[in-house]
Amino acid sequence: MIKFNLDQTVEIKNHYIEQGYVVIQKAIPLDKIDSFLDAYEKIKHNPFFIYFSQSIQRCVRVELTQQGYIKESMENASRLAFFPEFSKRMQDCIYDPCVSNVLNTISGYSKHISWQNMFFDKSTGTIEHQDSWYLDTNPPGKLIGAWFSLEDIQENCGSFFVCPKSHKLEVVNRKDYPTHQAFIQKIMSISSDNLLEKKPMYLNKGDLLLWHPFLVHGAFQCQDDSLSRKSFTSHFYPYGCKAKETKRGKLLSIYWQDHDRPKKTFNPQIFTSYRLSDYLYNLMIYALFIKTEMKLTSQTFSRRRESYNKS
Repeated sequence: MIKFNLDQTVEIKNHYIEQGYVVIQKAIPLDKIDSFLDAYEKIKHNPFFIYFSQSIQRCVRVELTQQGYIKESMENASRLAFFPEFSKRMQDCIYDPCVSNVLNTISGYSKHISWQNMFFDKSTGTIEHQDSWYLDTNPPGKLIGAWFSLEDIQENCGSFFVCPKSHKLEVVNRKDYPTHQAFIQKIMSISSDNLLEKKPMYLNKGDLLLWHPFLVHGAFQCQDDSLSRKSFTSHFYPYGCKAKETKRGKLLSIYWQDHDRPKKTFNPQIFTSYRLSDYLYNLMIYALFIKTEMKLTSQTFSRRRESYNKS
């Protein structure tokens, strides 16, 4: 695996353009990662910790595996204002100046907007996909995905993977493939027809992976339950670009994005597009959790690989 230093700007951009992804080594300060992990250990046993899970698309209470890992991924974990130390330490990592510097190198824009983020304690075995079907710019192609490794990623942990150069193939859009099932079936067809390589990303703690919104990527199924895969993902797009709004069901009302009035973060080069305050967002999460517990919510799609292996 080729890794670059932050100062290799030409090589970073060229690799991203040609391969559809790029890895930056030692991008995130380790002390910031350790501060987040300390905050995480303090909250994961809290029975009142409720969050929205990206992989299964519903609000859940923390469920730990036998090994003590949180089972389901957290979407917009940086917004859990009822747990300020946890969310702030996550923000310290994903809005770090190193992140905005490499985004600038790739896009040529000096400022970017963070659309969403996720925290994974263990791999959820994400089915291969293109991000552009879910979220992108308008016109599409300027969104940049980012994966932050919070530990040394081990083989058999269900590592993230990319399919090099797949961003140059067909882009699957919602107009032609309006349902998630149809979208995944088309991606799988593209993958098999083009014999796409699934390149595992065995990153080291502090490394940063960035990828194009058309790139086919996902995560392998975990083969060793004793292994975690602590990591963040986030998605950014250049300030000034229009966001392509997509709908993925009623639960997506939790976003309440306002892309025309982005809010500042501690990093003057990174903004967020959240309309609601983080406290109101947190209240909405609890309301949706209660609604789910009362079985008043409709069925939503899952991104777990196992859900599609069974179908």
